[in-house]
Amino acid sequence: MSLIKGLRRRPLIAIATVLAFLVSAGIAVWYSSPLPAKASVEDKQHLQNQLRKGIGSEVRFAARPQQADEAVASAAEFIHWRSGLKLTDGFKKRLAKAESDVLNHKSPRITVSELTDDMTAAVVDRLATLTDKEIEEAAEASSDANDEVRSRANAKWGVMSKTDLILQAQAGREWSRHGNAGLQIGLRSMIEGEVNDRVSTLSALLPEQFGNVDSQGVTPTQALLIAYSVASDDPLTDSRSDIAQMLLEKRMDERQTRAQRKAEKNVSGRPYGPNGLLHPSAPNLFFTKSAFDKILNLSEGGKKQ
Repeated sequence: MSLIKGLRRRPLIAIATVLAFLVSAGIAVWYSSPLPAKASVEDKQHLQNQLRKGIGSEVRFAARPQQADEAVASAAEFIHWRSGLKLTDGFKKRLAKAESDVLNHKSPRITVSELTDDMTAAVVDRLATLTDKEIEEAAEASSDANDEVRSRANAKWGVMSKTDLILQAQAGREWSRHGNAGLQIGLRSMIEGEVNDRVSTLSALLPEQFGNVDSQGVTPTQALLIAYSVASDDPLTDSRSDIAQMLLEKRMDERQTRAQRKAEKNVSGRPYGPNGLLHPSAPNLFFTKSAFDKILNLSEGGKKQ
């Protein structure tokens, strides 16, 4: 049975799945299940090395309040280089203040459940305001050369054509505008799985930066990076030189010259994000000021707007 026929039989699951396509199209294979429980020792070691060369070395996490500005700056640069998503100076200042307050014990950490709730609310709210143009642009940015969008790199939730994705997302927008509770329930379940997989993997393989976050909660900067990973297809692995080599090998496998690659339309030159060369996705569709505010509110006084 094709994916789209199955979705039509279950409209609530259909809309939630479509949003999962838009929010997390192309998520890397190693997030398919909680790695520490099922992967081999060799797989864990390989992934740990990749993570250490990626987020583990390129983001300078803060251990003291005085390091908050540096931590935020490195996280912002990490995200921008990999996906093109740029954080404003105003947001970075607010994030650094929130990070410092948590490290000073003035504000609590964000629990994994709270992060899941805030991300779900941000997606549902954003969906209701999407225009047809934004949906079409997101579908274009997330599709491959065959105009297909993969829900994950291993197509866990299947593959949809760009046209079907647009039609289903437009229907989901109407559900969101009418405040359908089933939509939020379905989305939360999917987002919860994505967040939990990242938290369990990062806490197990990068204990120096993410140890005990599953039980103690995350700092605002950690929350940002986890949310970014869910909203994009970026597994947070590999150094810039490793990624540059992967992009070169991909271009050579496709028998393209550098000039031909640059001349292509809708190619960002970045590994992730809109028209990403490794995994295309549209995190910018949902990473708005309002979404950022929802993620930060818990660490800025403990109250949601």
